[in-house]
Amino acid sequence: MLNIGKLARGQQGYYLNSVARGVEDYYLGAGEAPGYWLGGGATDLGLEGHVREWELTPVLEGRDPATGEAVSHRHHKARMPGFDLTFRAPKSVSLVHALGPKEASNEIINAHDSAVLLALDYLERHTAVGRRGTDGVIPIDSSGFVAAAFRHRTSRAGDPLLHTHVLVANLIHGDDGKWSALDGRLLYSHAK
Repeated sequence: MLNIGKLARGQQGYYLNSVARGVEDYYLGAGEAPGYWLGGGATDLGLEGHVREWELTPVLEGRDPATGEAVSHRHHKARMPGFDLTFRAPKSVSLVHALGPKEASNEIINAHDSAVLLALDYLERHTAVGRRGTDGVIPIDSSGFVAAAFRHRTSRAGDPLLHTHVLVANLIHGDDGKWSALDGRLLYSHAK
């Protein structure tokens, strides 16, 4: 299942603070696996591997993490930072993951991660577009999302709930070489 929400400014702290500070922290249940970069736009910005705060914060602010400069000339202080695409496994799968044998838990993680990647690939191919021209009437294709994925094992209430938050920045690198905002309307129309 996929839920989509708009990110508020500064909300990335929740995802960054939930990450385990070391392998023992993760296995003791005190933290989650580190986030990782996804999408063609992330590659365009040189983002790969684990997500670090000094990269995520500027990206969600519409800035290049390497230089700190705004990537779009139409940078706007009140801009919406991005979208939280939350991919959730069914409750029964989350329960087997949490309570089943380690082998089953590992298989479920692998299947869940693969499903998230496939779903995001679909969304990236069909919805990673921007708009140009007066009133944004000209659609423009892009190299893909600038996205950071964070897998969680439980709900905020502590119940077993395997899910992945994919933070998609409100930022696309258009085929014309310019950066601009993502046209989020297509995300919602493809969510089902």
